[in-house]
Amino acid sequence: MAIQQIIVHQLEQVPGSDSLTAIPAGHSLPPTPALEAMLDDLLQTYNKKQDKQYGQFNPEAESPFPTELGEYLEEKIDFTALTQNTLNQLLEKLDQVGALGGGYLLFADYQQGLTRYFMLCMLTSNMSVTVTEDLSIQDVAYLDTAKMPLACRINITEWQGHENSGRYLSFLRPRGGRRLSDVFQDALGCNETSNSKEEADTLVSAVKDYAKEAPSLENHKEVSRQVYDFCQTKIDEGDALTLDELTGYLSDAGSDDFARFVNTRDYDMSQPMAPEKRTLTKLVKYTGRSKGLNIAFDAELLGTQVVYNKDLNQLVIKEVPDKLKEQLEGNH
Repeated sequence: MAIQQIIVHQLEQVPGSDSLTAIPAGHSLPPTPALEAMLDDLLQTYNKKQDKQYGQFNPEAESPFPTELGEYLEEKIDFTALTQNTLNQLLEKLDQVGALGGGYLLFADYQQGLTRYFMLCMLTSNMSVTVTEDLSIQDVAYLDTAKMPLACRINITEWQGHENSGRYLSFLRPRGGRRLSDVFQDALGCNETSNSKEEADTLVSAVKDYAKEAPSLENHKEVSRQVYDFCQTKIDEGDALTLDELTGYLSDAGSDDFARFVNTRDYDMSQPMAPEKRTLTKLVKYTGRSKGLNIAFDAELLGTQVVYNKDLNQLVIKEVPDKLKEQLEGNH
């Protein structure tokens, strides 16, 4: 990863009010190993966040951000001016909902491999303690990189090369609900085209149907496990995946086997996609819950250590785990 530009502005909450005030930085920060490490932490956190939304810039939006971002890329305005203008735009929109406290707004223009990204995220500070040189205990404030009330990442390379792809922009669903999400999108001039949970539901449905055509239960389980592992790797790396990539990874019979299956059936599958990790777990685990009962087990155990009798509506567990066995025997 190589940082091109990075800057941090502040949004401070006015005491006794829901309003925010902007405290802009006067210049960008020189890239350092510490900043690169911090940005890397932020990206790992962002990649692991569940239920992202995906979208594109809305040509009918009133926000100046898409135009100014394009001007920055053409070197017509500088990075500091772009981010200060965006800071003020966000301030105006966030004040409309009054649902967000103060924090720091980080903007970064960086290169990862062959892809250029522009990211902005809201961060908050927390208090901790440290030991000083004279061995006393002292309060210290630190930037909490594990939490992001707001965050957006734009794939600049995708936007410039495939403007109509509809997925070059991703953002987190704010904790403040739909209204805050709408305000955030208005400030950036974008709209949602899909989200990671919907993509995961579609993919899981397609894979399960595809796996049913496998010659045996073991082949069925293997297909589901392969899809899960492949998707997990791509998501952890912050990469989207395509149907062709997944097909090539899966298929021994032919490079278009899975893709042909999907394309000949009624699956509305986004391209590329970044399915939600939590939903993908359905490919490799069975879970169920009722009052006083919570069951979860690996799909690979079905038919061996766990047996389901549909007619009797019974689930039989063989080789009971030792800890559970101890508890059960202790009550007799």
